[in-house]
Amino acid sequence: MLGSPNAMTQDLPRRDQALLWHPATHFGDLEKLPPIAVSRAQGSYLFDTDGRPILDGISSWWTSVHGHCHPDIVAAVQDQVANLDHVMFAGFTHAPAVELAEAIVDKAPPGYGKVFYTDCGSAAIEVALKLSFQYRLQTGEPQKTRFASLKNSYHGETMGALAVCGSEFYREPFSPLLMDVLELPTPFFDRHEHADLSSNLGADDPQADRAIALLREHADTLTALVIEPLIQCAGRMTMTGAGFYGRLVAEAQALGIHVIADEIAVGFGRTGKLLASDWPPVAPDLMCLSKGLSGGVLPLACVLIRRGFEDVFSGAPARSFMHSHTFTGNPIACAAGLASLKLFDRTQLLTRLPARVEAMATRRRQVASALGGLVRHHRQLGMIAAFEVAAPPGKVPDGRLGLHLRAAALERGVLLRPLHDTIYWMPPLTMSDDELDRLAEVTVACVRAVLG
Repeated sequence: MLGSPNAMTQDLPRRDQALLWHPATHFGDLEKLPPIAVSRAQGSYLFDTDGRPILDGISSWWTSVHGHCHPDIVAAVQDQVANLDHVMFAGFTHAPAVELAEAIVDKAPPGYGKVFYTDCGSAAIEVALKLSFQYRLQTGEPQKTRFASLKNSYHGETMGALAVCGSEFYREPFSPLLMDVLELPTPFFDRHEHADLSSNLGADDPQADRAIALLREHADTLTALVIEPLIQCAGRMTMTGAGFYGRLVAEAQALGIHVIADEIAVGFGRTGKLLASDWPPVAPDLMCLSKGLSGGVLPLACVLIRRGFEDVFSGAPARSFMHSHTFTGNPIACAAGLASLKLFDRTQLLTRLPARVEAMATRRRQVASALGGLVRHHRQLGMIAAFEVAAPPGKVPDGRLGLHLRAAALERGVLLRPLHDTIYWMPPLTMSDDELDRLAEVTVACVRAVLG
């Protein structure tokens, strides 16, 4: 006989641990930090099953753009699910998919002609890799089989996406299964302000010269450069600059190397413009989008494809791009995405973002000042801020600084998920001043609690 609904809800963590395998989680960590049962979300907050609010300082892995459960997106999803839940996208179409594609192409840098939908960021990267490779086969360039990517980069964890990751932490265990990739050096700017985004930051860095030299040396065998614009998010929020990105894109394209821009984490307002590629500005050959694409509500991803790229896939059926996903172009996810894009216009969110960026910058500086020597570096690009925490030798005997900081923040009602020694903020773009104050207050408190 089933227990009461309340008792079943309270028992969720135990039932979870009996059966579920969580991503990016060590089984031993669950003893110190069991999964938190969440019952609802609203705005910048998650609420556990006891009703306790948790301020979402990282947009639940960088997805929530307008805040959780925005009524416009909720209404769009409800309307859509009542009319058309799903239909295979091979041989069928529907208004949400078409209208969302039209809206994305309209808002993207000029030059895009096609949109290929998929269901997550890693899958979007796989699509882009395969498109570039098959393009070479069908244009008489079979020697162009290699990809280039940046050291410290992250592009997902399916096999192709993992191969182009520049992080040994993710890639090394599976290295025997992965293709060989040319790794390019990455600049790192430890302190700079949002205004630097529109400057030439990184263009004259020695690492840019080295990266370009490698592209030139290997141009005959490279099919594509895979690159995260401006910031490597999973790479401890390493900020590489608009000048570096723009220069590498221009050089690669001049050498006949496709550019695959991974905007999965940095798109949809995170850098202060709708897309990070709006800053240089450049138009990569293939642009991968996800996370904020649906407003952070449903799994949805796509690849924007340069106009004319599709021409080499025409003709005989054997030239078709034979790649598919069951939930490609799902109507409900596309309806959420369209509602999210309309919200940018209706609320004039991009116009209001500079003020939010400065509000975050003020609090970032306050946190760094309050923590003094406990922070080595602090930095910010748009609505993404990061603090590199300096742990005194022996202060964290088990070496799990990030885990201890996360636990301390959660005890204080804030979701932070540090990347090793780097605390970062990537909140909903709509987070209020009071909520930013709370985010800053808890950041200081949890660092002092762990290292003070």
